[in-house]
Amino acid sequence: MKKHFFVAVVFGLMCSINTNAQTPKEKAERLASEFNKEKNKQKEKNGKVTEKHITVEARPDYRENVSTYAATYELEGLDQFITLTQNAGGEWQADFTGKKDELVVSTGKLKDIKIEDALLAGTLVLPDGKTQAFEAVFISRFVNGELSKGLGFKQVLSLSNGMVVDRAFYKRKE
Repeated sequence: MKKHFFVAVVFGLMCSINTNAQTPKEKAERLASEFNKEKNKQKEKNGKVTEKHITVEARPDYRENVSTYAATYELEGLDQFITLTQNAGGEWQADFTGKKDELVVSTGKLKDIKIEDALLAGTLVLPDGKTQAFEAVFISRFVNGELSKGLGFKQVLSLSNGMVVDRAFYKRKE
């Protein structure tokens, strides 16, 4: 009797774990939503009022043909890049690079890359050999209605210039 009860409890726990797990599409939606923001500023100087309104809306950039995600993405103004390529066998490769003292240096590589429902997942291998899980979302980002496509992630990452970021949007270079 105890054995049957134990099996039923384990089965119930496994079912509840599976129902709570997020699908790649749900993860992509959640991660993209973290790039939404709205700013409203008003400044008065010499009797003149200046208002500034910024609305950023980010949505996952779903594509049927995932090979179209292959591109170079840039963290604008910081000379940091992610180059995502796919070989003839369908395997993905990604290199993180940056400029340091006017030289291009590697800041990491992604391995075991999977792309599903605009979600990119893999293992980040740092130059010192350390590894960490990496997850990002391909985004269609609208800033005051102006579209830019790119790759966004929310995790701590050290850049080649010594800065550490915990969230970044790499704009696709066209």
